[in-house]
Amino acid sequence: MSTLLLALLFLFLALHSYREYWRLRTLPQLHHGEFTGELIKVGATYMARRPARNGCLHSIICFPGFLEDMRYFQDLYKDEDAELILVNNANYHCPFLKQGVITNVSRLDWPENPYPVGTIEYDAFYLGLTLQRLVSGREVFLHGHSRGAAVVLETGRQYPEVTGSKERPIRAVLEAPVLPQARTAGNGSDPLPYRIRCYFLPIFFGRMRNISTERLLKLTLMRPTNRLKTELLKSIFSTTRRYATCVINFKSIVTWQRSMGFEVYDNFPLLTVIVGERDTTLDGPSMLASAEQGQMRNQSLSIIKTVNTNHFISLEQPDSIRAVLSL
Repeated sequence: MSTLLLALLFLFLALHSYREYWRLRTLPQLHHGEFTGELIKVGATYMARRPARNGCLHSIICFPGFLEDMRYFQDLYKDEDAELILVNNANYHCPFLKQGVITNVSRLDWPENPYPVGTIEYDAFYLGLTLQRLVSGREVFLHGHSRGAAVVLETGRQYPEVTGSKERPIRAVLEAPVLPQARTAGNGSDPLPYRIRCYFLPIFFGRMRNISTERLLKLTLMRPTNRLKTELLKSIFSTTRRYATCVINFKSIVTWQRSMGFEVYDNFPLLTVIVGERDTTLDGPSMLASAEQGQMRNQSLSIIKTVNTNHFISLEQPDSIRAVLSL
């Protein structure tokens, strides 16, 4: 074997070892938040529950997007009297647990999840059980952002009798959503770029793990921004316990979008899709096309187009979400 081939082989093995180091390493938690309420764990999933106030009979359940944690929704719903249940991505750090501080976490003895950790299906399985077993309100507002919106739709597919109940209406709000037959931004869903992203994602995230504010603000996803958005998105490269989970997350997004049909829109009596004016994370035209197909099947589906927004509408223009809640 020539010296050049040996050198190339050595470089590849070094690169792959570095990639596997970041993919499989258990990562410490870097960012924390405060929450007044109950912390719950089931399987690889954390939830935070705040009881209703002033006799309110409504419940709000939220699921964040890829690389986000439960703090994404905190400011949006801090003044609501409704019961609030925040569900974290599986195998992500719970932002309300602090290192070195003993916190009481309730553990639920629910059925074993049949899906792999990190998939949309895994998270939807527990979100459905949350609707069945934890929610106490008579009317339910189910809010999913980005990948979390796909988790909401998948919950309807797995639990149509729950999400389609006439006795307890569920209004689903899909913010900047991952939708069936839609795409990620750019060419990220194309076969070759998709494989390249999946391979290099752990290395990229590892390099960005301690990103500075100055570097963060240069990313296209940060336009427009504000203090809260900047503060929360500093943690997007460090929310997960392992980057292997992020690889599964990304693969699951692309696979779910490619394979899922428009019939998943049929499982909710009320659906609202909220899109950003210029989404640099997901492909806007294919997102709208999917939502319009859903509207043809489910006449209760409404589409709201926001202005001066990107992918994080709850942070960029929270009044757009609050307006839906008040309908």
